[in-house]
Amino acid sequence: MMFAALSTTAAQQPNRLAVQLDSAMRDLAAQGFSGVVRIERQGATLLERGYGLANRAQKAPFSASTVVQIGSNTKDFTAVALLQLQERGKLALTDSLARFFPNAPADKRVITLAQLMNHTAGLPIGLGGDFDAVTREQFLQTVFARRLDAPPGGREQYSNTGFALLAAVIETVSGQSYDVYVRDNILQPLGLKDTGFLLPKFDPKRFAHGYRDGVDQGAIVEMPHAADGPYWNLRGNGGMVSTVSDMHTFYKAVFESNTLLRAESRTKRFNPDVPVGLAGSDLVNFFVFERLPREQIELIVATNSAEFRAPRVLDAIRPILGLPSPQLRQRVMAGGGARQNAKAPSAAVAALANEFITVVNRADAAALTTFIGQRFDAAPGSPTVPQRVARMGEMHKNLGVLTVTGMDEIEPNVLDVSVMTANEGPATLKLFLEPGTPLRIKSIQVLVGG
Repeated sequence: MMFAALSTTAAQQPNRLAVQLDSAMRDLAAQGFSGVVRIERQGATLLERGYGLANRAQKAPFSASTVVQIGSNTKDFTAVALLQLQERGKLALTDSLARFFPNAPADKRVITLAQLMNHTAGLPIGLGGDFDAVTREQFLQTVFARRLDAPPGGREQYSNTGFALLAAVIETVSGQSYDVYVRDNILQPLGLKDTGFLLPKFDPKRFAHGYRDGVDQGAIVEMPHAADGPYWNLRGNGGMVSTVSDMHTFYKAVFESNTLLRAESRTKRFNPDVPVGLAGSDLVNFFVFERLPREQIELIVATNSAEFRAPRVLDAIRPILGLPSPQLRQRVMAGGGARQNAKAPSAAVAALANEFITVVNRADAAALTTFIGQRFDAAPGSPTVPQRVARMGEMHKNLGVLTVTGMDEIEPNVLDVSVMTANEGPATLKLFLEPGTPLRIKSIQVLVGG
């Protein structure tokens, strides 16, 4: 009898874990966490619950049905759409942009859909603000006018712009808006009614609002947008909203079933046997999906505060499940780049990088304006000086003071600057340089926590 009383049945173990996980999330909520968590292990849902407030003004609590931003996880819907159209014979990933945009200039005509999907097209991370009123025609004109950062098919360089181009291809081939195509061909077959942008006609009371420094940043669907979806700097690469339940169903379909794609198509992009961590963020709202096939664990976390982000929630969850710390790339901030050929930078390159870090740390708009005007490349289609000043200001606000811990030139004119940030721990700034006299910075990408 004593042995039986002390034993733990298979049914009791998930319940014990569920209690531990919920207790840990409640402790985090007492420290400022607000968001929603879904945890599954061996096919059993251990936790699916909201914590804190989704809308502080309305005192609306987070719940499992709260509608949250999914950020760059939108790209996975774009990838599924492209693979579906390939299966239907409407396009091939080997097709170049010349097929869809005959007026594209020579350097862009050769870019393939696969290169866009794999971030090897040589395009920048972005070309303006997410909510700038940019039409498809204006977007294409800007993309085609801008000089490539690298030859197509070369280095990996994370690009929201590339996925917006893929959205344009989807619309051109299907004759539907991106939002309509996703609804008809991805969401409806899965019975998902709480995912999309405009078409679900959400009750605004269900939206999670984002908060930075206690200030309400609103919900993304309430931001400026076109009549048929996000403006084109955001379309296809971000902007969608969903629930943790819908996202669980979507990812289960693309990793484990043939509902949306045949196995030979989906496993090339969504390999069911490989651990995956997919994260999206605007540095206020965070969404993380993590799938660990060996452990049969799936984690989904969404948060809505710049001061208490999803990676911190994962740090509390993983030890309870017996998992090591995660290594997720935040795709909105961008990353990539192998280091096997790294070398020490030249004195001129190191001096430029150190000068940049010093100016950012000063948080002086006038000094930033002068530095950017003098030391940033101003190629056609590049962000303006005021846009870059605003972005550097946001970077400083989010990361805090940067302390350089190392520099590696990973390939000619591409510099990785390892830093310790005051707010987010270790990070890497990737500087893409334009050689010449003086040496100039073409663009910057940021990888946090990787």
